[in-house]
Amino acid sequence: MSNAAADRLLGLDEPVGRSIDDPGFAPAVLDAATGARTRSSAIVGDRMLYLDSRPVVRDGHALGDVLIVRDRTDLVALTERLETVRTMTAALRVQRHEFANRMHVAAGLIDADRVPQARAFLGELVDRGPVAFPVVGLDLVGDPFLHSFLGAKGVEAGERGVALRIAEDTQLIGTVQEAEDVAAVLGNLIDNAVTAAVSGERTPRWVEVALLDDRDALVFTVSDSGPGLGGIEPSPAQPREGTTHDDVHGHGIGLPLSTEIARRSGGDLWVIDQGGADSGAVFAARIGGAVARTSPDEKENT
Repeated sequence: MSNAAADRLLGLDEPVGRSIDDPGFAPAVLDAATGARTRSSAIVGDRMLYLDSRPVVRDGHALGDVLIVRDRTDLVALTERLETVRTMTAALRVQRHEFANRMHVAAGLIDADRVPQARAFLGELVDRGPVAFPVVGLDLVGDPFLHSFLGAKGVEAGERGVALRIAEDTQLIGTVQEAEDVAAVLGNLIDNAVTAAVSGERTPRWVEVALLDDRDALVFTVSDSGPGLGGIEPSPAQPREGTTHDDVHGHGIGLPLSTEIARRSGGDLWVIDQGGADSGAVFAARIGGAVARTSPDEKENT
């Protein structure tokens, strides 16, 4: 038996009379329904579900199992968006602190009647521009959102002893118009790569991001100095067995959710290289409709 809500969430069409072993059920759903696992998470269609299987016993007799299905899609998506906001807020806090330090220096020079030095210092600030993020190659990213987002990720990575850098072959002509999807997928891959770099023994620890636009799609790769996947091929569509949280390289919920976001736009997420003795893993993602093309005339006028 199943109610209408369960049918909708599990993508079932007239399930009455069908065997539970029929194709069409996600492995995590099948395991939970058969009692192989009491709790699990699964991506079904475009929904992130939490499954809880509980036995029903009356007067010592087993009457069967009840599978409780909870939709966590909106909660997980909201968590990803809040993480993006937190990252940007942290970057703004760093910029504000650095700007305040610069103003204190300028004010100190003026109070000491060292006006020429103060004027020269302020002139250097104007020439240097805004507060620089600790990301090598960030100037290659012209899009304002990606520039700030990657800068904020660079600050976070630096706090963990990992250097974030932009690949030299990065070339992004257009501007990002699907900021939430890009932040969720790219942010998750970067966070996983930083965790992998920290867990590895290679030094220096680094994460490298390459970005390209293909018409209206944003394509990016994320590589790291970590130990790689250890020969285990992760399934982007399903969380790792027995996990309900993100682990190294997103073997938890983060990677399947990012994959679903990418596929929802006509793109995908995949593993280019599992890594090994000489290098870490390399992940790639393509998000369709994420880039608005900018003509050369428009670029000159902006």
